[in-house]
Order: sequence, then C-alpha cells, then structure tokens
Amino acid sequence: MPSRLEGTFSFPGPIYIGSGTIPPSCVSDANVAGDAAIAATKIEQQYPIRYTQDDGTDVAAAIVPVYTVRGVSATIVEVDVVCIDAPEGGDKEFTVDVGKCNAGSPAPATILTGVVEYDVDTPDCTVLEGTIDTAALAAGDTLVVTVAVSGSSGNQGQGLVVTVTIREDAE
Repeated sequence: MPSRLEGTFSFPGPIYIGSGTIPPSCVSDANVAGDAAIAATKIEQQYPIRYTQDDGTDVAAAIVPVYTVRGVSATIVEVDVVCIDAPEGGDKEFTVDVGKCNAGSPAPATILTGVVEYDVDTPDCTVLEGTIDTAALAAGDTLVVTVAVSGSSGNQGQGLVVTVTIREDAE
C-alpha cells in the first residue's frame, strides 16, 4: 500500500518523482526554476509570423506562403494588419486574407471570417485585427497571406505588415 502525506510540507531541496504522474495544473510557471533545462520538445512556442511590403512602394497583390507547422498542432492566436501610409484620396484600397493549405488540400482556405480591408477611411498606422474563424492547425499545414488591391484613383497604401501569431505544440 502506498504511503500518503497530508497537510502542508516544505522541502528545501529538489523533489524527484519516479514513475508517478503530477496532476494537471499542479505546477505553475512560478514553480519552474529558471535553470530547469526543460527540453524544447516539451514546450508550447509562440511565434509572430510576419509578411511585409516595403514602405515607399505601393502595396501590391501577392499570394505568399509564410509558415509551415512542424509540431504536432498549433493554434492561431491573432492576425494583425497595419499599413504605415494608408491609402488616401480616390478609391484605392487593399485587402488581406490568411489561409491554410496542406498536401491533401493545396488551395488555401481562409482562416478568417472575412478579409481585412484597408481603405481611404483607415488612418495611417492603424492596427486592424482579423477575426479568426478557424484557429486549429495541424502538422504540415502551411499559412498563406493573400493581398488583393483595387481602385484606380488616389494613392495606394505603402509599408504593409501582416502578423499572424500562433502557438505551436512541439510534440
């Protein structure tokens, strides 16, 4: 019969557990020593994945793969779009979409409820957040940023940054 300890105990040194299992949520971030040397394969990582177009040149149409999930799974946390010099005057604007594809389905399918639209009514450097519809990603999924431009008069935006933040489980 296993021994059982009840009450509050203080252990001044390290505690080693053989084949036992610690219950979930038992160890918090504050309980892990800075030099604990936890393997990267056991840690969820957060990545800000960026796609950019240079300031000083008009935002241009593009379809660009930006990231492939290498871990077991990942979750999209946030999609942000910012343009340093927003479109002005006339009717020029651009939209940004983020999609995912994989070997079984190579055409990117949007992960947003709708495209993010940057038009002449959007002030310079405004951060617009995309609304995520499908946050779950699996190993091998590739994220694709699609930029579409429209309009014939005025000035197109310049200096585009799209940031897709994901949290990826290593194993």
